[in-house]
Amino acid sequence: MDCKTATLVYQGENHLEKIREIFPDAWDFFTKVSFAFVEGKLDKFDSAVKELVGETPFKFRMVHRDDKDQLTKDISELLGDITSRLLLEKHFSEVVDQPIFFSTICCSSHLTSDHELTLEEVLPLQRAAVKLQ
Repeated sequence: MDCKTATLVYQGENHLEKIREIFPDAWDFFTKVSFAFVEGKLDKFDSAVKELVGETPFKFRMVHRDDKDQLTKDISELLGDITSRLLLEKHFSEVVDQPIFFSTICCSSHLTSDHELTLEEVLPLQRAAVKLQ
């Protein structure tokens, strides 16, 4: 997150409300992917990744976006800032009543998982995602 935006988000007390105000489309996106993850909604890209990777001992859902759109940039900005990522994970975990973790993967894919993934867990997902792009 750039310094100007970070100042706007973190200078006040209600950081989540500021994130929601500055990044409304990203907020809507996180809301949708959180519920889609816990409800097990199908996604074409996610299904293709899972077909390549096979069965995993953890739950994940991956969606692919156009890497040139503003929403993709906003998502990367929010998840690239550790504080906003942790705030979003905490909030949406409470919203859906189970732990969820957000990551970016490749250039423009979004990954939701049931725990923070290790290198050994995420590398096959990364390889599958780049193969599909």
